[in-house]
This record gives sequence, C-alpha cells and structure tokens, in this order.
Amino acid sequence: MIVIRSVPLVQAATICSFVTACLVIACTQLTKPAIWWTALGAIAGITIGTSAVLSKSLADAQTTLDFRVRLLIVGMHSLAGLIAGMILGRKIHNPHVPPLRTFLSRLSALTVGIFAVNVTGEYIVAGLEEARSFSSRLSTSSTILITAIVVPGVIGYLLTERRTGMNRR
Repeated sequence: MIVIRSVPLVQAATICSFVTACLVIACTQLTKPAIWWTALGAIAGITIGTSAVLSKSLADAQTTLDFRVRLLIVGMHSLAGLIAGMILGRKIHNPHVPPLRTFLSRLSALTVGIFAVNVTGEYIVAGLEEARSFSSRLSTSSTILITAIVVPGVIGYLLTERRTGMNRR
C-alpha cells in the first residue's frame, strides 16, 4: 500500500488491476494450499488497499473525479476480472482449482476481514467519527471495485466454462 500511495491514482489502479489478474491466474497454477491462500489474501488486500487509496483521494480532493478517470479505473478492473475469469474457467478441469462459488466465497471472507481490520485501525488511530467516515468511503469504493472485477470475471468464467463443456459451480 505504501507503493500505491506514492503514485497517481490512475497508475495505482492500473497496477493493482494488472497484479490482481496475475494473482488470479497464479491461483490456477498453485497446488500448495498455503501459497494459494497467500495469493488469495494478496488479492483481497490489493482490492481493499486500492479502495482505501481511492477513498482517501476522494476525501482529500473534496471533488469528484473526472468521468474519464472513473471510467478508466472501472474499465481496467473489469478487463482484469474478465481475463482472470476466462483463465480460471479454462482451468476448471484441474482438481486443485476450486469451483467458482468456493473461490468467490473464500475471497469474500478474506476481503471482509481485511476491511474490518482497516476500519478498526482507523478507529484506534483517529476515533469513532473518523472511522465511520472512513468505513463509509471504503465501503463505497470497495463495492465499486469488487463489482468491476467480479461481474466481468464471472461472465468470462461462465463463457469459457461453457466452451470447454465442463460445469463445476
């Protein structure tokens, strides 16, 4: 997150979407559970970290981002999700790759946990009102990014799964 905070928002979002796609692809190749969970945790951390940077940027600017910037951020994450979903859909015949439902539920649980840790940390450092404000901004920005990644990812997964003729949801 330190690296992401030091670059402009658009570049940070682009880097994070690329790394997220790479980590999802890596998850299809990993056979050791500890490494798989580490990659999954990194995906959740990147999502919440990018959301935190986005929410902080919006809070500091006190203005909305330009339409093209918003479109670029959502578009990059959507493209990453689509590519990752298609790769994940191709690997469904591998026994160590969990079905889509399992993958998403595990990723969701990790994301919620990281979210809670961030909000709790904000409460400890800045107090209740700051934590509420941070929680609201983080919730909104993470919902946007998660939707931008997951919806195209599921579409890519289902299209690829249908093409391969296997169904493991």
